[in-house]
Amino acid sequence: MTDDRPRPVKTTQTSLALVRAVRESDGATLSELADRLELAKSTVHNHLHTLVDEGFLVRDGDTFHVGLQFLAFGEHARGRNPLYATARRHVYSLAETTGHEADFIVEENGRAYSLEYAIGESSRRSLSESSPFRAGNRFYMHNCASGKALLASMSESRVGEILERWGLPATTDQTITDEAELFDELEAIRRRGYAVNDEELIDGYRSIGAAVTDPDGEVLGAFSVGGPTYRMATDESTAEELAQLLRDEIGSLESTLF
Repeated sequence: MTDDRPRPVKTTQTSLALVRAVRESDGATLSELADRLELAKSTVHNHLHTLVDEGFLVRDGDTFHVGLQFLAFGEHARGRNPLYATARRHVYSLAETTGHEADFIVEENGRAYSLEYAIGESSRRSLSESSPFRAGNRFYMHNCASGKALLASMSESRVGEILERWGLPATTDQTITDEAELFDELEAIRRRGYAVNDEELIDGYRSIGAAVTDPDGEVLGAFSVGGPTYRMATDESTAEELAQLLRDEIGSLESTLF
């Protein structure tokens, strides 16, 4: 049997890898990028200067940074989701009501993307600028509360497709890495009505998430609230209280849409 899938374009992959590396490093020099990606400096030089010419990177002395050209693309991608404008208001409402972090995520190509993120008052004082929970960030779906809530609302075949593509990589010692265990967890989420991330994504972080669906049961996205473990209690009554706030916001959102 022949594989009819198109072959990846190596030069495009290299340019994108450089952009990701610049972003992850919060700026990097040509030498640093060449060492990190194990590429010839001449190759990196050509890609970097093409990206600068096109406005996707900018240069400050010897250091390259992500350019504002990406801003229009990101805003366009986010605004293309018909739920975004409405969901955004509910994210800020959840952050204000709970005092925790709140976000709204959607699934694309088997990964979870944060479309909106807000920080509640009790979390604002303790979070650093390096917090990963920001709009536009991408996560695996099996180790975050909102991602697991989405998986629990999907068909078993769709979940299988996602696992086949991305696997179950561990990000902490608490991450579920066994497929049977994950499916048991998804069944528990369906019964309970919400998902819990107990230090499965990041050590010291706990969150609760619930999915948004349309009248036909199609999953559209998920909200979550979370924070440091010393602020997010593990007892069932606290989890239920937060889950009810999520349900109220989801019910309010759905009532305006359907």
